[in-house]
Amino acid sequence: MTEPGAPAPKPRWLELTVGAAVLALALVTGARDLGLGIDNWDSFNAVTPGDPLPAFEVELDDGTPLRPADFEGQVSMLTFWATWCHACDLEMPTIVALDAHYGEDLQVYGVNRDSADDPRARRAMVEAHAAAKGMDFAQIYDDGTLAAAFGVERIPYMVLVDKRGEIRHLHLGRVSERTLRSEIDGLLAE
Repeated sequence: MTEPGAPAPKPRWLELTVGAAVLALALVTGARDLGLGIDNWDSFNAVTPGDPLPAFEVELDDGTPLRPADFEGQVSMLTFWATWCHACDLEMPTIVALDAHYGEDLQVYGVNRDSADDPRARRAMVEAHAAAKGMDFAQIYDDGTLAAAFGVERIPYMVLVDKRGEIRHLHLGRVSERTLRSEIDGLLAE
């Protein structure tokens, strides 16, 4: 029995029907997403050593387009980083030193993963950070396209590419300068 003036209890069948409908919708949506995931499984895999570069077209900070074909004939390094990434900051002196040491023998590309609502504000922030760290190499302001193409989920992440445009070495997290010099020297000697 309810008190006078209290709202009448909702019928239990209504709650069960709404709950079942929500559960059915979640199951149908989940099944659809699972089907899409299975159909596109190969596109979710990160690249591995020995793979050719994935298909992409991005723009360097000077407006020059960059595609996989541009990597052929040179040893290249892509380093995925962000201004807020402490490990990236700790690794950056090594990358700057390698860029200076190898000069034109090694093409270094910084792939910035910062995000900002205003592209001009992002550019200003990244340029100031790069100048303070001595990062004179080309930058790519990634909108997620390049990270997705390489399967990059965490940074710092580094990709070393040989003269044939084949991925040869991948590093997640900080890497010693000794390791990188050894790998780069080996690629240059080929």
